[in-house]
Amino acid sequence: MKGEGDMKKLTVLLVGVGGYGANYARAVLERGGEWNIALAGVVDPYAATSKYYGELVRQGARFFNTVGEFYRYNEADLAVISTPIQFHAAQAIACLERGSHVLCEKPIAATVEEARRMIDARDRSGKTLAIGYQWCYDPAMLRLKADIDAGLLGRPLAMKSIVLWPRAISYYKRGLGWAGKKYDAGGAPIFDSVASNATAHYIENMLWLAGPHFQGDDIRDMRVRTLRANDIETFDTIVMDAVTAGGAKLFYVASHAVGADGRQDPAFVYEFENAVVRYGGLGRSGGPLTAEFRDGAVKEYGGSSADGVDEKLTRAIALARGAAEPLPCPAEAAMRHTRAMAMIFEKRPEAEVFPPETVRLDDGMVWVPGLKDRLIDCYVNRKML
Repeated sequence: MKGEGDMKKLTVLLVGVGGYGANYARAVLERGGEWNIALAGVVDPYAATSKYYGELVRQGARFFNTVGEFYRYNEADLAVISTPIQFHAAQAIACLERGSHVLCEKPIAATVEEARRMIDARDRSGKTLAIGYQWCYDPAMLRLKADIDAGLLGRPLAMKSIVLWPRAISYYKRGLGWAGKKYDAGGAPIFDSVASNATAHYIENMLWLAGPHFQGDDIRDMRVRTLRANDIETFDTIVMDAVTAGGAKLFYVASHAVGADGRQDPAFVYEFENAVVRYGGLGRSGGPLTAEFRDGAVKEYGGSSADGVDEKLTRAIALARGAAEPLPCPAEAAMRHTRAMAMIFEKRPEAEVFPPETVRLDDGMVWVPGLKDRLIDCYVNRKML
């Protein structure tokens, strides 16, 4: 029998409904009745540009320009934050301090100091602070994580991942023009890059699996090379060779500068003492998450969900209702990725610039011919670019 707490209609505040936030708007609009939730409001000064704006208006949504404006006369059980990186810390802290549980999209924040302030606000408020690294909420990945924590795969030894996602110049000009920048016009840190945003999952996932339970592990040391073909302040290409505090070797390759035909969807190979875990493959997209054990046994954990929004919201709603279940991606785990980003910029304050003669501009895209093959070679042979 459901308890009284399960029957209560939960109020949800959407902070940001453009870009990735549109996925949360879609989920709330389509499944609000099923989840027994009510939309408390939308905070987004540019809400009218969201593809779901019309439907939000039709369903009676109330719109606000700032979090402070919403909380002046309103409250929400759960706030979902999907805004640019530089706003995560201040908005999450404000929502927590006003009594809302928070689901904040990845990365947790631009700096470690900001992430710590978010954790302090969480602890003072007694509320939940979930971070939206979708792989942490993915059913297949959670099944794998359970087997790792149970000791079935043994200690992690070597993990590597690659993702090559072409991005046009328009990608860096979207919204307020914050993409690829270190700071915004007001001096707020952003440090947006291929590694901190679009492909952040594939560093974070290795760190998350390398540590016990849902706490993850930190990188102890790294060699890293960052480069840029686009006219940005950070980098659009990275090769990282690292080792965690627990001794697992990590190798990560990512780029936005491989050209329209250079796409390589996420692929990884994770080696453990007792098994090798694989997902995707070179020239392939997706596929089941599979472990091949040293004794010849094979275990399939399933495929991954498209964007993870429903899984993240389902878990956040349950926790906001007081469910006694673990949070797959707490702030402490997400901060492992933020620490890794800080180390990258410490070791490489400025990205190298690809020589002009190696760079092409075609159909609004800046790219480097031959870069895809070079990066795949790095991934296959675990070597620096």
